[in-house]
Amino acid sequence: MDYYPPELVTPPLALVALLGCPELHSTVGEFLRSQHRPPINSIGLAEPQSASRLFGERKSTVTSHTPPVDILKADWFAKHRQRRPAVAVLFLSRDSVLGDPASWLRCTQEADAVKVATRARGARAVIIIVQPASSSDIPDERALQLCKQAGIDRRCLLSLCLTDVAGLVKLGRSLHEQAGVFYLDESRRILSLHAERRAPPPELSARISFKAGALAEFRADWSTAVKTYQTAYSQVQKVPLGTSLPLQHWHELTSVAEQMHIKVVTLLLHQHRSQEALSHFQQHLAAYRHPPPQLAPVPLAAGAAHWGWVGRQYQVMGELMSSRVDPAHLPPQRECHPAYFFLCAATAFIERRRAAQQARESRTASQVQIPPDVGPGRAVGQLTAQGGCRLTDPEFVAWLEAQEVQVHHAKAGIAMLTTAHELYKRGSQRANRLIYHIGALLAREHLAAEDVDTAQKLLHSIAGVYRKEQWGVPLAAALLELRECAHQQKQTKEHVECSLELACQEHFLGEAQRVAIAQAALGALQSRTPPPSPHTSPRPSESGESRTGLPLELHIQSPSSGLFSCFALQLGFAPMAPLQDPGAEGLVTFGIALWSSLPIALPISKLEVVFVDSEGTYPQAAQQQEEQAAHQRPGAQQQLMLPPRKWVTAFVEWKPRRPGRLKAHAVIAYTGDSSAISWSLEHVSPERKVVGRPGAALSALQNPFMHTSIAGRVGCIQMDVPSHHQPPKLQVQGAGFAMVGEQLRVSLITAAADAITKAEIALKAEYLEGGGHSELPILVANGDGATPPLQVPLQLPDLEREAEHTVQLLVPVSRPGQVHLTARLQYHTDQESPEVCQQLAGLEVVVEQPFTLDCQFTAPPRVQSIMPPQPEPSQFLAPTAGHPGNPKAAATLPVGPPAVMIACVTAVAPCQVVIHDIQVEPASSGSTQAAVVASATAVAPHRPAALRKGDKHSCVVQVQADAAGQDLPLGHLHIVWARAGSSKLSEAAVPSTVTTRLPLPLVSFQKPLLQASMLHATEVTAGSPFVLKVTLQSHAPLLQSLDVALKDSTGFVTSGPRNASVAVLPHQDSVLAWQMVAYSSGYHLLPQIELTSRQHSVVLNASHGRRVHVLPAKLPTELVMQGQSSSLMPSGVDNLASSMSQLTTQSILV
Repeated sequence: MDYYPPELVTPPLALVALLGCPELHSTVGEFLRSQHRPPINSIGLAEPQSASRLFGERKSTVTSHTPPVDILKADWFAKHRQRRPAVAVLFLSRDSVLGDPASWLRCTQEADAVKVATRARGARAVIIIVQPASSSDIPDERALQLCKQAGIDRRCLLSLCLTDVAGLVKLGRSLHEQAGVFYLDESRRILSLHAERRAPPPELSARISFKAGALAEFRADWSTAVKTYQTAYSQVQKVPLGTSLPLQHWHELTSVAEQMHIKVVTLLLHQHRSQEALSHFQQHLAAYRHPPPQLAPVPLAAGAAHWGWVGRQYQVMGELMSSRVDPAHLPPQRECHPAYFFLCAATAFIERRRAAQQARESRTASQVQIPPDVGPGRAVGQLTAQGGCRLTDPEFVAWLEAQEVQVHHAKAGIAMLTTAHELYKRGSQRANRLIYHIGALLAREHLAAEDVDTAQKLLHSIAGVYRKEQWGVPLAAALLELRECAHQQKQTKEHVECSLELACQEHFLGEAQRVAIAQAALGALQSRTPPPSPHTSPRPSESGESRTGLPLELHIQSPSSGLFSCFALQLGFAPMAPLQDPGAEGLVTFGIALWSSLPIALPISKLEVVFVDSEGTYPQAAQQQEEQAAHQRPGAQQQLMLPPRKWVTAFVEWKPRRPGRLKAHAVIAYTGDSSAISWSLEHVSPERKVVGRPGAALSALQNPFMHTSIAGRVGCIQMDVPSHHQPPKLQVQGAGFAMVGEQLRVSLITAAADAITKAEIALKAEYLEGGGHSELPILVANGDGATPPLQVPLQLPDLEREAEHTVQLLVPVSRPGQVHLTARLQYHTDQESPEVCQQLAGLEVVVEQPFTLDCQFTAPPRVQSIMPPQPEPSQFLAPTAGHPGNPKAAATLPVGPPAVMIACVTAVAPCQVVIHDIQVEPASSGSTQAAVVASATAVAPHRPAALRKGDKHSCVVQVQADAAGQDLPLGHLHIVWARAGSSKLSEAAVPSTVTTRLPLPLVSFQKPLLQASMLHATEVTAGSPFVLKVTLQSHAPLLQSLDVALKDSTGFVTSGPRNASVAVLPHQDSVLAWQMVAYSSGYHLLPQIELTSRQHSVVLNASHGRRVHVLPAKLPTELVMQGQSSSLMPSGVDNLASSMSQLTTQSILV
């Protein structure tokens, strides 16, 4: 879009003239331009009497009998945007309007001058009275006289205070309205005059319609502007080419049509009518893409210029579509994507480059000279020389040739191709083939721009994709260009590789062309003079490490190499005879079969195979079979001829240097004194029968090893070479299970089948968990009880045949997990040529904790508490399990009274264990915020306890704190235990006794809001009254209200209220008391006492689970001394009832 002037690609703004009071022009002009919406441009003039210079005189109209010599004036748009205002704004001060007669006379003269200047062109006028903020408006009589003198309406006379923003806004609205009126009147005037003409020429109709569209744009009437611009465009298409200067007239028509097309498309896209804009663009290109037949033959320079014009149309349309249209709203057709327009622009620019190059090549010395001072004429698309004379068509062509010489054609094409490439890559539907096609075009343009390095990199990446997808035609084209790049860069190796690959493209190149290319490559390979080293490495991915040191080595490393389509290999080891067979020499046979897709035979002077074993790499020469070598002439140099499209086999037979893994590493075919072709076999899988793409179906290829022992082993490029020595047997024996704290007993046994010397064992024990390794110490178990650390490596004595050596080891394990023990035995064989061999052995051991710990907490005896609310409340009566090594907060207990924790130890070991002692180790006082006392009431049994897997052993621990704290540690539980019995599991580890520390769970202590303590006799007599007391202690700063409910219970008679409400003052105590009488003996539950706190939504059962022992009632002594007459004795129930009648029924509240 930078090609066009700003007035063509930006919406026009109304232009006003500021007259008089020059000190106000900057303030008012800045407001109109930056703050008013829509903006208004302005020009200033200090003297209103000179206003006629700005507005000028209206020109005479063109009649239909005098057709114009041009279509559009070149500066018409710029003139109306910058030099021809629509409104004249006259500033008058209030003092001059209301001043003396001389001041008033000057005001009227300035108003009259503005009227005369604006009337000549029909412009509008506005008078502004500048006055202070506190001043009143001027009298109506003066205002009417000013309006009459200037020829304006009363509403065009305004008062303005520069400090009043509202006044400036009002001024802007008035100016915008008056400007719109002027542009509308002007449009109607020119259209009405044109309508009166009879049969106007299309040039005039196009000019009038274009002006009407521009005036509609000035007043922001976009719909009318589009219609009139489309009318103007249709009139341009009707303009005949004519016979006078047809080439220049065609250039003028395309320039005018381009400007009108830009206006139409820009406005359509502004109104979100993208489909109409695309249709108009297609019509535009259909009309002007190709010159008319009257111009044939078109000069080459004119054709190049026209291709530049076509490319510019596509480029501008692509920029408009990409910047003004949401990609989600684009039609799905490929022709509607912005990248399509940039690609078409690049294609046009490529055609321009070719035409310009042909024009330069065909230029002769007798070319027409260009007149001096050639520049744009008065009309759009016209050129004039010195004095305003038009050029002749030959002079115009010469001028075009001079312009094309100054254009960097390849740079323009590269820019468009790069933009299209990026847009297609970012698109939701990626067109891969089109993207690669754009890359090929980019490479050609870089070649045209003499940027060979960039072109070569692009072609290499594109050729790799073409090879992978097997796109033959574009691959052949890319290879031809790569060959040319290598020739320009003097890269012999690259040139030979591209030539060989091109010579194998039999379906896309002729036979003679392929043979010529192959012979040229073969000549370079057999040249005795080494080629020069290239100064660049264009393909780092293909340039592998040189194996021969020759200057010209073609390295075939991966399937992406182009030489994979030129040659193919079949490889394999023959089965090796067992060493125990009589006459076995231990020879290894390796077969190689080569295939060539070249159209000519390739001579190979030497064929080698590089093998790798434990000592490194070494080469071995391959020889042909005798029947194949017999076809050569006697006395001829021994060389292998690789004919076109036939397998040639060769074999390597030798005795390996060392036993163990043997693998074919590379194949090298020497083609000359300074050249070779090498195949890398490092990444070849055994499933690949053929290395390369032979260019024919594998099923149609005869197996070259059909009658050999390699027939069934093609693809087997590695084998294990057996040794004459029988290896020793290495064993790591031990139990597969151990417990934390023990020392695992391991036996390391070395049994020699043949004699070995200089043997040493490297042993390592480590935890394998979470991807990390943690080594463990290893001790040696001597017979005297000492356990020194193991010295690694462990040196073994020389062992004779069938000898055995055993070492006892201990491995301490300190945490659960999986322990892996690895032993590596390295030794020398006892032979004339000793071999260094090794053996591996290992042991997996699972280490677990011997016990798990579960803890349950109970509230203090006979005490119930209301605890403060917690973010995550936990009930202290709920049982929790503390996992060893990861203790978690188990309960929240009240401060003060002791609570009880029951620690339950569960045996999880697979063998029977015996617990000798259990002790509680309280946490240190420095690690807690409160004094936590943890003491065991029963820490261990009187005698050792034997536990099987799953058995439990419990102990009771008293927990108490005198201050609040969160997540306080209680300490650890020390368990002294040992394995029981004499089973294999019990003998697999030492020492005899082990100490295990299990962490106790964390506990939180808080001061309760309220505590309810229950007090009663634990033993009573039936019929005798006793007192049941509940003490309420408040630790909260607020009044605590409780609802007390006494539930009925069998076995007791109770005195006192059943339901009551109690209010406990802050930090005070209250006592509830009931008198009770038990009427039956035995163990009875006390009546249920519920305390309900509505403030905290908590219900406490103060007597939950409380029992009392009721003894039988004693008979009176006098009744015992009486006779056995029972008729006069009262029954036991009557006696009990009479005793209860003497109780007082009161509730004691302290």
